[in-house]
Order: sequence, then structure tokens, then C-alpha cells
Amino acid sequence: MHETVEHIQLNSKKIIDGDIKVYFCLILLLFVVISGEIGVYVLAFASFSCLSFYAAGRYYIKIIKIPIYFLVSGVIVILFFIPGKTVYQLYFLKISGEGVNIALNTALRALASLSIMSFMILTTTIPEMFSAFKKLKLPNFAVEMSLLVYRVIQILLDEAARLERSASSRLGYASRKVFVNTTALLSYSLFLKSLKRSEKLDRAMDARCYSGVMPILDVKNTGIYYALAIAVLLVALWWFL
Repeated sequence: MHETVEHIQLNSKKIIDGDIKVYFCLILLLFVVISGEIGVYVLAFASFSCLSFYAAGRYYIKIIKIPIYFLVSGVIVILFFIPGKTVYQLYFLKISGEGVNIALNTALRALASLSIMSFMILTTTIPEMFSAFKKLKLPNFAVEMSLLVYRVIQILLDEAARLERSASSRLGYASRKVFVNTTALLSYSLFLKSLKRSEKLDRAMDARCYSGVMPILDVKNTGIYYALAIAVLLVALWWFL
């Protein structure tokens, strides 16, 4: 039976829960992106991967797998097209030391960011996200737009899972050449289907008399010590590197 993102969120095991979870993820996401340290990227990826595995198990792999496909292609471009001193050459393609450093930093930073966002997506429902943003006294327009973007991301992941199952059942990943063609077709189809699903979402909200005002859901904060421990470890590692 196909399980939606909402079903996974409701049934996930939440070590860290409540509004603190949203603030924790967003603050650490910003910190990891601007830290510029490989050690911080690795620790963040390991920590949030463990949290995600505990929360949702194999669904974490399904969530993170599609973005990694696009990340790999981007890293390959960086690897071969950044100029510098050549350390390896394959026919007419050259890999420079500068390219290796930039590609490694980009890949690890992206993986760390993906793991943080995946944990938040797997464990945070839309009402919980809305409640956390609302308590920050943010403008209603900003909160509404953030929630719609978050909802569209969920729709995108749901459609990506459906398309991947369809491609796999038709041997869409049987060889490298077929894999590349399938990934390109999947990306194109995913864009079109996500637009259609977003239009359906808009009509569904209008049919339920949505006016931009949602009720606030109060969830008890738990796992504060776990969140503090992870944050302290990341900051300490960044400080001493």
C-alpha cells in the first residue's frame, strides 16, 4: 500500500518534537550552510541521518534518494569544469585540485542540508509547522507562503515516489544509458505533475473556504536535551576546527 508523506509524519518516532523541533532544524540548517567546515557537514549529516532513520526507517532513503541524483550530476560538472592544476586526466576531461575541493565541499554541504530538511519533513506536519511560525509573530502572509511552499515540497516528493516506482517496474534503471534517460524523463514529468497537483491543492483549499487563517496546533516540546547536545557538538566542532 502506498503511504503518503502525511501518513509517514503522523507515524514517525519523534525524539525531538514540538515547536522546538522546527526552530532547531532551521537554525542548524543556517549554521551548517554558513559554517564552511567539512567536519561540521559530516557530523550534521551523520546526526540527522540517525534521527531520520530512527523516526521513519527506510522512508528516509526514499526521501533523500531523488535529490541525490541531481546532486551527483551537479558535482560531476563542478569536478570536471573548475580550472586549476590538473591532478587527473581522462581523455580530454581534466580534474583539478581546486575542482576536487569545491566538489567535495559542495557535496557534503548539500548532504548535510538535505539530511536536516529530510528530518524536518519526515517528522513535521503542516499544522505543526504553522504553529511554530505563528508563535514567532511573523506576518500572516509570510507564514502562509512558507506553508504553501512546504506543502508543495511534500507533493513533489509524493509524485517523485510514484514516478520512480513506475519507472522501476518498467526496467527504467536497467543500465547506465537507460538510467540517464529515465532520470531526464522523470524530472520533466515531475515538473508537470507537480504543477497539476498544486492546482488541485488550490481548488481543494478554496472548496473548504480557506481564507489564509489556520488554527494553531499546540504540541508539547520534547527532546530538548537531545537538540541541545547536537547543537553544542556542531558548534564545538566548528569552533575548534
